[in-house]
Amino acid sequence: MKHIELLNLLCRHRKILDSAYKNKKLLSVPQELVEIGLFNKVGGFYYLNEIYFTFVDTLLARADFSYIAEDFDKELKKLIELKEEYKLNKSNYLRDLIFKLLNRIYQGMKNRDKRLLGLIEKLENDEVSELEFLIKEARSILKDVEEIMVKNEMIVSVFEGFMEFGDFKEFVKDILLDIIHLNQNVDSYLKRLREFITQTEKKRRFNQKLFKIAHLIINEDNRIDNFLITKRFVIKQKFEYVPDSAYVNYEKIREIIGKFTKERKIKHSHVKRDLEEVINLIDLKGLIKSIEGSEDIFKSIIAYVGKIDKELLNESVRVFVYILNHFDKKLTYTKEYNEFNVRVVKWKA
Repeated sequence: MKHIELLNLLCRHRKILDSAYKNKKLLSVPQELVEIGLFNKVGGFYYLNEIYFTFVDTLLARADFSYIAEDFDKELKKLIELKEEYKLNKSNYLRDLIFKLLNRIYQGMKNRDKRLLGLIEKLENDEVSELEFLIKEARSILKDVEEIMVKNEMIVSVFEGFMEFGDFKEFVKDILLDIIHLNQNVDSYLKRLREFITQTEKKRRFNQKLFKIAHLIINEDNRIDNFLITKRFVIKQKFEYVPDSAYVNYEKIREIIGKFTKERKIKHSHVKRDLEEVINLIDLKGLIKSIEGSEDIFKSIIAYVGKIDKELLNESVRVFVYILNHFDKKLTYTKEYNEFNVRVVKWKA
């Protein structure tokens, strides 16, 4: 069967494939789909081949909690062996093998990145599972992602070793630029997972307190009055995770913004605004337009926010993190820090 014939076959039976993808198993399927190995019969049901699930979930950036990230150990070992052979014998056969392995690892890293993102988003959006289960899964995923970070450093080291060969230099150079961005993604996944675990553990402790109160009320325990008087619970809605603001020099921000803005009467308020309200106040579209092409997004944000309302300057870090979360693909992370002790992040050209 040719590739175009396979595509036509899949298109012709797209409704059956969609049903099998959603329902996991079917009572009957066309025999031609079984013959090409797309379905396997187990007991009285037909199950889609796992290869199909992997293909679709990778393209759609989906993953469930059974997903196990690839580490490319075997491919890396093979690459190292081929490199030594290539030093002695620069044959076309070895060169083609090396190109295939380099590309396979690179494509695998990109696919893994999509699946990891889907997995973390599934975790963050899960409102059904038990908190204990989510915390356990998050810790397991965090451990895997930490190992991926270490493995990625090894991959970069092995890839850089092929820069000494003219045949691979340009190819590897292009790949390494993208791998650096993939590593930045992994770093952001680590932060999201740690924050998710922290917030979910807080939610679990809060639920335990509520359960204790409910138990006292149901049992008409006399201690409930004293408990409610001495304990004060404050529920805060949280939209985003925010870095430690202790490292941000707000006095310097005000000093700089003062050069660009007219004096305004500042309204003093003790009520902390929700991030959603702040985003609405500063006009997100206007902000994006102002930071496009910026060489230092945080400095651009404080300049923009200061022009709108100095009272919002203390929200600059939260707005900065909002931009990092929602426009990550359009940003370039440098290793430099500006005068506010904030990492320099640029808008991609």
